[in-house]
Amino acid sequence: MNILLLCLASGLLIVFLRILFKFLKSNQALPEAIKDSVKEELRGPNTAGFLTMSKLEKKIWYEEEVAFIFRLIEDISLNLNRDEIARHIVSQVQQFLNAKISVLILIDENTQEARIRYAQGLEEEMVRDLVLKKGESISGWVMQKNEALLVTSLNNEAWFKKINKEVYFKNSFISVALSNDKQPLGVINVCGKKTGEAFTKEDLKFLTSVAKMAAIAFSNVRLHEQMQEGYLKTITALAATIDARDPYTRKHSENVTKYSTEISRQLNCSALDIEMIRRAGLLHDIGKIGIRDEVLLKPGKLNQEEFEQIKLHPQKGEAIVQSLSFLKEISLLIRHHHERYDAGGYPDGLKGEKIVLGARILAVADSFDAMNSDRPYRKRLSPEIIKEELIKNKGTQFDPEIIDCFLGILEKHPEICGWQ
Repeated sequence: MNILLLCLASGLLIVFLRILFKFLKSNQALPEAIKDSVKEELRGPNTAGFLTMSKLEKKIWYEEEVAFIFRLIEDISLNLNRDEIARHIVSQVQQFLNAKISVLILIDENTQEARIRYAQGLEEEMVRDLVLKKGESISGWVMQKNEALLVTSLNNEAWFKKINKEVYFKNSFISVALSNDKQPLGVINVCGKKTGEAFTKEDLKFLTSVAKMAAIAFSNVRLHEQMQEGYLKTITALAATIDARDPYTRKHSENVTKYSTEISRQLNCSALDIEMIRRAGLLHDIGKIGIRDEVLLKPGKLNQEEFEQIKLHPQKGEAIVQSLSFLKEISLLIRHHHERYDAGGYPDGLKGEKIVLGARILAVADSFDAMNSDRPYRKRLSPEIIKEELIKNKGTQFDPEIIDCFLGILEKHPEICGWQ
C-alpha cells in the first residue's frame, strides 16, 4: 500500500509540474536570442551570484530549474533500479550545476555503512574504497544531522576541514542529506564549479529539491524490494511444503538452487541472471502443488496417465509465478526445466540453445539431485555412476558445456553435494 501511495504521489507531482511548466512557458516565455545571451552570461566567469541577477536572469534560472526538476521526476519517479536512479541524478545534477564532481552516497540498510553508489569526476579506486558511518566525515555528519550544508571555502571552515575524510571536498561544495521521515538514506554532494566560483544559496535550494525527489525514489525502491522479499519468502515457504509432502524429496529445491547458482557463477553469468536462477531453483517444482498425493507420492512406477499428470507441473508452475510481476522473468526457466538438449523433453520439445540457459542449468541440477538422493524405488546412486550418467547424456539430455562445468565443480568441491 505504501509503495502505491508513493507512486501515486509521484504521478500527481509530475502532472502538477507539467501544468506549471506549461504555464511558465506560455506566460513567461522569452525570445530565444535573449535567453541564449543571458545563459552564456550566467555561466561565465563574471557571474556575481544569484543576489546580483537581474529579474530577467532570475526568471531564466527559475524556468530552467522547474524544467529540470520536472524532467527528473518524470525520469526517476517510477524507476525501481537503484543504480539507474543514482546514475541519472548524479550526471544530471553535475551538468546543471556545472560541477567538477558529483557524488551520491547511500546507506546500506543491513550494515548501516554509507558507500558511494555513483559518482562522476572521481577515480574508480576512491568510489570503491570509501566507507563511512553516520557522523563520520562531512557526509556522515550531514546524514546524521539531516542537514543541507553549503561551504564556500573549506579552508575557512576549520572544524569541517578537521573531520573531513573525503579528499574530493575542496574549496566550495554542497552536501545535502537524503531522508525519509527523518530516517537518513544517504547524501548527495557537489564539489567545485568548473568556472572556479563558489556555490550559491540558490544552488543549495536547487540541490535540496533534487534530494527530496531522490529520497522518494530510493524509498520506492526499498519498499519494492521489501515487498519482493516478502512475496519470495511466502512463495518459497509454499514451495518447501511440496518437498515436505514426500520425505524422499526433502530439501530437493534447496539443493537444486545450490547447484544451479554455483554453475551459473562458474559460467560467469551476470548478477541479475544468477539471482533469477536462484529464484527459479527454489520454485522450479512449485507446479507440483496441483498434483494429487496418490500420484506425487506413489512409491512404485507411474503408469502413462499418472506420468502425464506429473508432466503438467512445469506449465502449472509457470502459471503460478506469472501471476506475480517480480517473478515473471523466471517463468520460462520453470516451464522449460524438463526440456532436453536433443528436443526430447517437455512441455514444448525445444532443442539446444532454444532452451533458455537458466532452464538448461536447472535441468542438470535437478537430475543430479534426483540421482544423488534416495528414492522409494532405489537407493542413492554412487558418485561414480552419477558421473557416468552425466557424461553419457552430454549432448542428448544435457547441454555439454554445463555438464563439463558441473563436473569441474564436483571435482574441486565434492563437499557441495555431500561427497567426501
